[in-house]
Amino acid sequence: MEANKEQMQALARTTQRFAEAMRQGIARTYDPVRVGVLNLAAEHGPLRAGEIAVRLDALPSSVTRHVRILVDSGLVTATPDPADRRAVLVEATEAGRAELADFQRVGDEVFGAVIADWSAEDVVALTGLLDRMVEAWLTRGVDQQERVHHPARFVWSRS
Repeated sequence: MEANKEQMQALARTTQRFAEAMRQGIARTYDPVRVGVLNLAAEHGPLRAGEIAVRLDALPSSVTRHVRILVDSGLVTATPDPADRRAVLVEATEAGRAELADFQRVGDEVFGAVIADWSAEDVVALTGLLDRMVEAWLTRGVDQQERVHHPARFVWSRS
């Protein structure tokens, strides 16, 4: 059975509400862009700040500001890129990795509290469905967005 329009819209609203609830919760405790920079630097570093901006879909100036704050906090290093001295390579420090571990611990505690009364079967079922939705989004949703791209979409600056 194929989902009808109302079911599809209900799913879209629910996923948007969930994403917004998660963003709000994280933003109260951690800056999401800063955590994203730190996470990428730890998992994939050293990375150029520009590459981090692309991966986070963030403005380069925003990433640069967050890198500066993370450097000042001792959570990442930013060293000149030997291939292009104008660029910097960002890499997590041990203190940065410890901060990420703490972030993960807090996240585990929060998720644990949220699903405390769920059965293991419910958790496994939802995980499978969400994995399926993410894969479908990545394979079909992104292409569909580009096909129906509206020319009046928000832009960061005016020329």
